Amino acid sequence: MRASFLAVIALAAAGPASALFESAPALWQERFFWDALTSARDKMMRRQSDPVLIPMMKSVAGQVAQQTANVMQIGRYVKAQGGNLRYAYAQADPQPSLATISDNLRTLTAGCDQIRHNLYYLTARERLAQSQALPDQDMYRASLLILGQVQQLQLALNQLYYDAAGMRGQVAQNSWANTRFFAHRSDELLRSVVRIQDSVFAVYNAGYELAMRCR
Repeated sequence: MRASFLAVIALAAAGPASALFESAPALWQERFFWDALTSARDKMMRRQSDPVLIPMMKSVAGQVAQQTANVMQIGRYVKAQGGNLRYAYAQADPQPSLATISDNLRTLTAGCDQIRHNLYYLTARERLAQSQALPDQDMYRASLLILGQVQQLQLALNQLYYDAAGMRGQVAQNSWANTRFFAHRSDELLRSVVRIQDSVFAVYNAGYELAMRCR
């Protein structure tokens, strides 16, 4: 059956954030848990930048680009679900196909949630970098790389939203064939796509403030 080929979807975004970023340059603050010296360390590092700050900022730009690729990948799968839905609703008994599509939607929803978590993690890294950012042209250029990648991420997210909303419209137009749980699954995917927007705002705002400290 046509819908069955997407029964299992492997998404780059579905892995844990720690696995995605374990090889990235780490600031000294990221190597410590909270203790009584944290405030003193922050004051010291405002006067002297961590030597890996610029590589860390460039790695954040690359990691944002990876999230853009993940959003685009999810978008391709969402479009495929639209085709699968047209096929399913053309059948006399659409339930077997809809059951497969429902599993796909659950996987795509988990991928969207993971992207959101990853972006909040990157926001935290940017906030740590702000505490020791200095006026420096190399740092400023590195921060602009982050902002450029976030802009590309926003464009990819806009397209994903249109595709997810279009798919949800198909589900609404064919309510005769849907179970309550299937309709909920499509609603859940659209909500997860929308929730990514807050994390995009967060990572952009943190990147902008970082850029202003380095300017």
